[in-house]
Amino acid sequence: MAIPKSVTIAGHRIAIKRQALDDCYGQYRHDERIILLNSSISGKELALTLRHEMVEASLLLSGVGWCDRYEQEAVVRCMDEVFFPAWERTRKKLKL
Repeated sequence: MAIPKSVTIAGHRIAIKRQALDDCYGQYRHDERIILLNSSISGKELALTLRHEMVEASLLLSGVGWCDRYEQEAVVRCMDEVFFPAWERTRKKLKL
């Protein structure tokens, strides 16, 4: 599966890089605007990890991730307006 070099979430270009990660499948580094994916995973596991890290990015970019507590409506709006549009564009690129 070919992973894109970047995704756009809430108008921000988020780079995607594969590398060896010792203790996780992936991580989103907000200050660097980068998603790191473990080079040892592939297939569906890779796609699901990318989706997970895109959710992390969506929550932080929308501001929800910085809240002391999560309000349900804020999370739902973040997913509807920020995450799902970004994931659908990426899903089409991945041909899932």
